[in-house]
Amino acid sequence: MNKKLKIIKIAVLASEPLGWGSGKHYFPMILNGYSWESNNKKYTFVTEYIYDKDIIKGRLSVSNYDILLVPGGGVGDSEAISKGFTFSFKVKSWKKHIQKFIKDGGSYIGICGGVALFTRLDTGKNIKPKSFLEKLYNKSSLDLSVVKHFYNQLGFPLLYTFQYNHPEKIGATSYVFSFSPGETKDGVLFHSGGVPVDFKILKDNPIFFDYYSDTLRMRWWGGPGITLPDKSDRFLKVCATYPDKDFSTSEKTRIFAWSYFGGLHGLVKSFFKSIVFIKKEKLNLKDVFMYTYFLAKSWKKSDKIIDLDFSNKPSITIEEYPNENKARIILCTSHPEYMIWWDGYITEVKETKEVCIGTGFHKWKEVKPFSIDLIDEFTYTWWVLRRFVAWAGKVPDKEMPPIEKGKSNEIVKKIIKENIYWDKTVINQMKNI
Repeated sequence: MNKKLKIIKIAVLASEPLGWGSGKHYFPMILNGYSWESNNKKYTFVTEYIYDKDIIKGRLSVSNYDILLVPGGGVGDSEAISKGFTFSFKVKSWKKHIQKFIKDGGSYIGICGGVALFTRLDTGKNIKPKSFLEKLYNKSSLDLSVVKHFYNQLGFPLLYTFQYNHPEKIGATSYVFSFSPGETKDGVLFHSGGVPVDFKILKDNPIFFDYYSDTLRMRWWGGPGITLPDKSDRFLKVCATYPDKDFSTSEKTRIFAWSYFGGLHGLVKSFFKSIVFIKKEKLNLKDVFMYTYFLAKSWKKSDKIIDLDFSNKPSITIEEYPNENKARIILCTSHPEYMIWWDGYITEVKETKEVCIGTGFHKWKEVKPFSIDLIDEFTYTWWVLRRFVAWAGKVPDKEMPPIEKGKSNEIVKKIIKENIYWDKTVINQMKNI
């Protein structure tokens, strides 16, 4: 008997409007061409990059795609900033096309910054957003979800106005931009931004219903928490939450706030240094402002801890848009596409005149040695992402993809070489911030 074939088409948003890089290339590697069989049916994923200009031209439609997937970092977070400028005609048009796609039944998956882009910002006891960055994150919302993303405070390192007296109010971005390559117990150097967190798993949902444990380690790298409404007009479920003890206050995974003291002179000096660096590395000159940001000096460590206040907050939610088309929405504040690791602790680097965002302020040490091919760590949560896509693609709950490791191939090996292991060059380090 021939199996019925179901193809699920995924548009992966690929625009990086601020020039800040992202892990968007992980998603085709994990999803494109992946297939599984269940109940005499064969399911296959097909991915395609889509850019802001394509969305404005109307290419994002339910006739072309089943799902819009928004990665974090240079895609999701950059979009959350740039789409906070709501007076722009292009921003308004971009939002209207995505809103129409979802109202027509197209589903949405937001990863990390993709959560911030999609929802309004909740700053908790601060009542409403105060910093410029907070206001942009709030205004970028597509206003199609009943949940909000949570940051108790948020600002960009170097650019935050009050960082001299209150560097800790930079918040979660401190975990994003500022890690030196980490080191395993056997001396392997690797790019190690963020924290592998043991999230608490709920089982009354199609993503984790058959998962064997009550916790799952996933990579967190600056994502928000999620807050729920008092009342909801739709199907809404929490699938995972942050741990009881906030990892940002744990001795092994806390970090200290750093402040920039280089002033305008430091930025001008960094600008010219960046031009030289870009020419030497044969990079695009349009990235000069990003590298100016990375290379600006000098910095000082404070005695203030970054407190995220994420304890027990939801980290993964699923919901359905409340109309006859029932678009599905998945919001995930961690990164199931990225590798995880075990053991180790974060330490601060030595305070010198050469320290900058590009070289990092914090470093992982004493990490457990990796498996031989890194597959155990690198593909550990790929199955979660595949289940996100299956559920968003309206696969029946009992026909989810299996819980399994990913497999190695030439693409996987290339990404491990370029994006996981550090080759001891500055350019390789900064490309993986």
